[in-house]
Amino acid sequence: MGSERGGWWVGVVLLFKMKIISWNVRGLGGFEKRRETCHLVRDKKPFILCIQKTKLAVLDDFVCKSIWTDDCVNYSFQPSLGASGGLVTLWDINEVEVWSTFSFDHVFVILGWFLKSNELFFLFNVYAPCDVARQQAL
Repeated sequence: MGSERGGWWVGVVLLFKMKIISWNVRGLGGFEKRRETCHLVRDKKPFILCIQKTKLAVLDDFVCKSIWTDDCVNYSFQPSLGASGGLVTLWDINEVEVWSTFSFDHVFVILGWFLKSNELFFLFNVYAPCDVARQQAL
């Protein structure tokens, strides 16, 4: 994109900056971890936040919106197995459109579209268990 003006070439370069954060939170059940995650989102303003090791069996809209700090969020969740694992992926609905999600053991996959750059993406949120045999199965 550009034009010639008075013998000078004037161009515009459009750059797309996406912000994706991946974080092993080591438990999202306590108030302190949620507050810390909220500060991270407020400071970095990610398009997508992938959280591993939530240690949560259930997750609701209230928790996700309190982490994201506003209502412009959607999420997908894979519960923990006992006190280990648990994945959640949150995204800014003004930046990202998610078409589908897939869940496997320790892996959460999102197929989506970055709205401003019109780019298709696959995103993998992965939590590898501590057990070496189970890691190799991944």
